[in-house]
Amino acid sequence: MKRRDFIKTIPLAAALPMALARGDERTYDLDEKLETALKKKPITPEKLLKHVPEPVIPGRPDLIEMYNKCWVIGLAMTEHGSEENGFVDWYIGEAFDPRIFQWDTSFALAWAKYSQGAMPNIVSQDNFYRKQHEDGAIGGVIRSNGVDNQPTDSPSFTHNNLFSWAEWEYYMVTGDDSRFERVVPILKKYANWVEKHRRHDNGHYYWSGFGSGMDNSPRSKARSFYPPYGWVDYDGNEALAAYYLVKMAEHIGDSKTAKEFRDLHAQIKLDVNEDMWSEEDRIYWDIDKDGSFMKVKTVALFWPMWGRITEEKHVDGLASHLNDASSFNRPHRVPTTAADEPTYAPSGGYWRGSVWAPTNHMIVRGLVENNRPKLARDIVVNHLNNQSIVFQDTGTVWENYAPEFPKPGQPSKPNFVGWSADGPIAQLIENYIGIEINVPENTVHWNLLSTEELGLRNLKLGDNTVELVAQERKYYTDPVTIDVNTQKEFTLELNDGTNQFTEKITPAKKSYTFGGEEK
Repeated sequence: MKRRDFIKTIPLAAALPMALARGDERTYDLDEKLETALKKKPITPEKLLKHVPEPVIPGRPDLIEMYNKCWVIGLAMTEHGSEENGFVDWYIGEAFDPRIFQWDTSFALAWAKYSQGAMPNIVSQDNFYRKQHEDGAIGGVIRSNGVDNQPTDSPSFTHNNLFSWAEWEYYMVTGDDSRFERVVPILKKYANWVEKHRRHDNGHYYWSGFGSGMDNSPRSKARSFYPPYGWVDYDGNEALAAYYLVKMAEHIGDSKTAKEFRDLHAQIKLDVNEDMWSEEDRIYWDIDKDGSFMKVKTVALFWPMWGRITEEKHVDGLASHLNDASSFNRPHRVPTTAADEPTYAPSGGYWRGSVWAPTNHMIVRGLVENNRPKLARDIVVNHLNNQSIVFQDTGTVWENYAPEFPKPGQPSKPNFVGWSADGPIAQLIENYIGIEINVPENTVHWNLLSTEELGLRNLKLGDNTVELVAQERKYYTDPVTIDVNTQKEFTLELNDGTNQFTEKITPAKKSYTFGGEEK
């Protein structure tokens, strides 16, 4: 189905009529919101779908349909600032709540960055930067009137610090580094506040179940700092924040900040691997006040991979758990609580088993950054297949999914774009198709780990627009032929599942054939 025809088939409202906000916030009618929202947007859905990259997957029209629908819902869910709240003019919305949430926003930017200028992107984070306290604190949740949802001493005040990652991701796909001079001091000040107010003397960070975002996870209490005493996910998250802050600081020549956070990253790595890694269990654990392991198996334990604080043996161990059918390798991967935990809920139970977009994206990015693209893609393919079945049944994407069967989790909210588009948009591009771009280096990296016809059209690479489509091949060992159309030169780095190739692609419409045989 052509995009122009597809847009006419999209129902603006789907599934359940009400979305219940977290905590004590008000509810609103999603059907009404979707019916009216698109009429107020600066761009129409038709124009948006012509502007974003166009996936080429002839064998999977279901994925294309879900991809397009997510863009339309995401556009409808965008919000506008006001004089009262002081938010930016136009920003990515939460999909479920009038408040803005720190990790929801950052994870939503994982897909929104591919709007190629047609929708708001990284400016959405400015809503949080504008509300930074004099001492550096930034609330994890901010109400629609621009006021912090919790006081700074609340266990739920801080949320996942993904700001620097999102800033760097945006730079990779746009080449725009103009924000770095302004945001590096903001993020340094915030990280310093977190280190001072949310880090124990033993070096480990702490928050609450609500703070971690995993509200009712069996590892913790929603509104309490303890248990656990040392939280693997907060440690891994702050390592991630430091890692990307170093990159930005180095880029603008701020050597002092770069050294400070390079040292912090190294210290977190040392603390986590000395205190939280179990050689016997081949996994990280949260720890108690006496340093003993608190053995509740949840997705929190995979954060160190993305934080770049794992060694090869750690990644091997974590990968073995991801492939274990008795715990995390369930019919829908990856459940947030392992199936061999007594509190595991086959229907989801929110964070007691449901599959969630942010934690799946965390795991997938961690695997890719640790040279495990095939396992990352296996998880993505499984996730997209399950999402697609539910999409075909309900016409929309959901807040979370049941781990044992292709249904929305219980409970779960519909039209969740929001972060649930990470699979149908970001992971479809980056892992299913396998293309990631680096505009500053004018490079396309392609992990081509499928034999089907696959590619992208209308992909912006700086001021260039490229088309790359890999022809179908029968076996992984067969040569790969890629049809390319580009106005300007760029570098293609190709991993065909067997070999690595680097090729200068010259301006033209032509085909390139790469190896296929072991060399």
